[in-house]
Amino acid sequence: MTDSNSYFPPDLLIEILLKLPVKSLLRFRAVSKSWNSLISSPAFISTHLNQTPKTSTLLLRRYDNTHNKEYYSLFQDCKNRPFCLDFSSQLNLPFNCQLGYFRIVGSCNGIMCLCDDFFADVGNVVVILWNPSIQKFTTLPLPLIRSKSPDMFVLGFGADHLSNNDDDDYKLVRLVYHKNDDVFSRYNVPPEVEIYSLNTGVWRRVIGAEIKHCMVEFMWSQAFVNGAVHWIAYDVGENGGVRSLIMFFSIADEVFGDIMLPDALAGQIATNLSIMVFEGSLAVVKYEREIDGGSCEVWAMKQYGVLESWSRFYSINLDDMERVVGYRNNGEVLFSTRSYELVSYDPNSGHKKDLGIRGSSRSFYVQNYMESLVLLQGDSVVSDEFLEGIGSLWIED
Repeated sequence: MTDSNSYFPPDLLIEILLKLPVKSLLRFRAVSKSWNSLISSPAFISTHLNQTPKTSTLLLRRYDNTHNKEYYSLFQDCKNRPFCLDFSSQLNLPFNCQLGYFRIVGSCNGIMCLCDDFFADVGNVVVILWNPSIQKFTTLPLPLIRSKSPDMFVLGFGADHLSNNDDDDYKLVRLVYHKNDDVFSRYNVPPEVEIYSLNTGVWRRVIGAEIKHCMVEFMWSQAFVNGAVHWIAYDVGENGGVRSLIMFFSIADEVFGDIMLPDALAGQIATNLSIMVFEGSLAVVKYEREIDGGSCEVWAMKQYGVLESWSRFYSINLDDMERVVGYRNNGEVLFSTRSYELVSYDPNSGHKKDLGIRGSSRSFYVQNYMESLVLLQGDSVVSDEFLEGIGSLWIED
């Protein structure tokens, strides 16, 4: 039996669904084929993502050497509450790394890009895009450009917000540097380049990319800011001198470019620099290594692309702290330690707190967590006829 009060105009139904969390939408896909088609459509997924508010939830990855297991967990990082990891909020990893743990290339809009090259041969690696909030993942096809040891490759992952299409794209750029016999440069420049697009599902080679710089070997990292992927790079002079800088790749335009570093950073060897995102800005951490710990400085570019806007925010004595892992919502800095612990450091007071979380020092990863429906969509398209069909849906008592 039906009731005329149960009738939902299409626009009202869509407006209601767009306000619901991801878990509820996953359940509501079972209401009907029409609801499933709507919720799984690229247009709905993109609009829902844009309307999803930011939360205080952080995602933490760690590797337990005792159990040889990789853990992904969620915790609420409210400013006025103590840091507390909720072990009941551990995420299920639906696949396993061949050996050890994954390199987290980057994360964007709820999608994590994972690569198992930390402990595998460069010619036999697996790259996975994973959305933990819907427990769906896709394993990328083998790249077109073959590489083998002692070659090296660098990855960059980010989102392309298409202005003429409701379906955002997600791209992975791969740079392959081939080894040479030069004692200073070590790798041939320019590298070979290829790009993977989630929308097309294939790799394609890029011919004529103007890349003049080399990357940090093995321990490279990325920062996705302002629609571009950024890495620490360096130039080698004729006399063997090295100058560090930032190289970027625009996800939308698919072009490479450079950002200069201030002299205090440019004069450092690239392995002493780490690129990150700090309060929404492009940031670089400079490490001064010493036997008893050394120190680190956190620099950020307040105005993107403006060299003069680089500013030093913190200078921190490391003691037993080893590496900046991330930043909390209350302004504290998360460090891994030589004792395989995660600590929270207050740069204003100089106090640090042991969080009771242990793991391999290099395995710690912290990032803001966002739920999204990305990777849910299939080949379905929402047509005008479908929207009209929603209006004929009735809710039965």
